[in-house]
Amino acid sequence: METMPGPVDLDQALRRARDGDADAYGTVVAATQARLRAFLAGYVPQAQWVDDLAQQAFVSAYQSLRRFQPGTDFYAWLRQIAYNHLRAELERAGRRRRLEKDYLAGLAAEEFSRRLDRSDPREDDLDALRDCVARLPDASRRIVRDHYAEGQPLARVAARLGRSADSLKVTLFRIRASLRECVEQKRASLGTGNAG
Repeated sequence: METMPGPVDLDQALRRARDGDADAYGTVVAATQARLRAFLAGYVPQAQWVDDLAQQAFVSAYQSLRRFQPGTDFYAWLRQIAYNHLRAELERAGRRRRLEKDYLAGLAAEEFSRRLDRSDPREDDLDALRDCVARLPDASRRIVRDHYAEGQPLARVAARLGRSADSLKVTLFRIRASLRECVEQKRASLGTGNAG
């Protein structure tokens, strides 16, 4: 049965690894990987993320081993490297989510505009939409009018309202969802009324 190296063995393995001994670094990885993975699992429950982040941390640590001060706490140094990779990955994931959200909101806005601007709208749909817009609260109705009817950029409408463009995008997304639901309800009631 293979035993884990003790603190003295770890220090020796680190010194040899600093001198270019890749096998010695394998000893270092074996001695610290369970602890590092447990640390990462406290932040991300997905095993794949834990594996990827641990591997990135070990590779980065190996590449930077010359900067490690012998005699200091290697695990603390490694954990900070792993945490930096984790933070960078979370920031990338956050940017990706924001881009996806903006993309989806843009698609919804295009579809909403396309439906408003189509040349042969069903009269019932147009009437339903007008009625639904009229039922919106004044502030929401003005946002719809400024952005869609008058074509003002979101940034300008947001500035007039003293809000960020991002928060206005969220508001518009909710307004469009509300209008879509209202129009669909009116269609359903018209369909039911025509059937009877």
